[in-house]
Amino acid sequence: MTRLGVDNAKKLFLTAQKITAPEMLRIGYLTAMVPVETLDEEVDKLANILAGNAPNAMRGMKRAINEFARGALDEQAADQRHRDSMRGDEIKEGIRAFAEKRLPRF
Repeated sequence: MTRLGVDNAKKLFLTAQKITAPEMLRIGYLTAMVPVETLDEEVDKLANILAGNAPNAMRGMKRAINEFARGALDEQAADQRHRDSMRGDEIKEGIRAFAEKRLPRF
């Protein structure tokens, strides 16, 4: 989140100011808006994308993002997790799946 996004989020939390969804999208508090009729479909699409990703790699990315957000990123440890993931079974399956033109099975 950008500094402006952090400041906007602070303002919203501290003032309990109500703003519209389009304004929330504009300031980066939301990443997308969809009509209510397509909400379930859009959630399913996102869930399927996330579920299709390599679980250990996702875990590592989430950990790094959370550490970074807290201002406590251990760069050496994050780098080591990345290096480990590039030698693990998930990357091998991803490469095989790509070569075989199929979805990976994690």
